[in-house]
Amino acid sequence: MTTTPETETDTRIAETPEQLLHDLGELHTRTLVSPLPKHPAAMGWQATTASMAAGFARALHALNETSPAKAQEITTWFQGPFEEGPDPEEHTDWLERYVAQGPELLEQWVEDGRRMAAESAKNTDAWEKEHKTA
Repeated sequence: MTTTPETETDTRIAETPEQLLHDLGELHTRTLVSPLPKHPAAMGWQATTASMAAGFARALHALNETSPAKAQEITTWFQGPFEEGPDPEEHTDWLERYVAQGPELLEQWVEDGRRMAAESAKNTDAWEKEHKTA
């Protein structure tokens, strides 16, 4: 018999919401401990990571208080199919369906992201030239 995703038995050990909350708390704390990066791009990503970890931890904690089964479902989703985090393609499809409610807004986000990435690369190059770093 051929195994398909629908018939395959999931043998992964699912992380619990409490374990994920611990990991998120640790991640948030690590991003705030000195020495902080001096490079503006690294500092920006570190600040974003701290903010996202904090927000996700608060939301997951509240969900776990009201619906432990749904919190476990989100934790398993966050763990991802290969225990490397959520599947980016699946999440992008979900965003298009439930948040952007169609491809037009999602495409706008992609174009905005490209524009901001190009601007960030330009600013990073200028900063590195000024600070003579590679």
